[in-house]
Amino acid sequence: MKTNQGKNFIRLPMKRLNRILALLLKDMKDLNDEGRELPIRWNIMHMYSSVQIAKLLAFKRGINTELAAIAAALHDIGVVKTKKRKDHAQAAKPFVYEYLNLYNSQFGDKLGEITEEEIELIVTAIVKHSEKEKIDEHPFIELLKDVDSVDRYLHGVITKSDHLNRCKRVTRELNLESIIPLGIGVEYE
Repeated sequence: MKTNQGKNFIRLPMKRLNRILALLLKDMKDLNDEGRELPIRWNIMHMYSSVQIAKLLAFKRGINTELAAIAAALHDIGVVKTKKRKDHAQAAKPFVYEYLNLYNSQFGDKLGEITEEEIELIVTAIVKHSEKEKIDEHPFIELLKDVDSVDRYLHGVITKSDHLNRCKRVTRELNLESIIPLGIGVEYE
């Protein structure tokens, strides 16, 4: 904890994340819903809530919190750009590079660059995040799959199969199974 003039405070290192979120929101806020499978407001809500879930899971799992949150912010950029969910994870790849390189060119000197190694980790996790049925050996990739599954559930999206299995594992991991209902075929109000 840092101290400033007798006051205790703590601040997470999220400058890179916050600038990337600002870039994304700037591009997304004026998009229309024409031709989209889901309204753009869904993508914006999902982006922000996924970021928060990613931070919490990253803390719990000992993973770089800011990088996890950056991956969560960008994970559905393929849907935003192509307007389609089909193959969106793979379609995201060039857009993820575009945003991360844009960040580095505009803000990297001031706020800290996202390294090539970090970029490759983020891109790989995003490209694989839709493969919910596969368990990946890399914890960062697994984190993003779990974040996406849990966030969808918390937004009220029908959750089944591999998404449901991931939600159950995460609720057990966070010791929340007694307060987060995951009953099969039951709607909770």
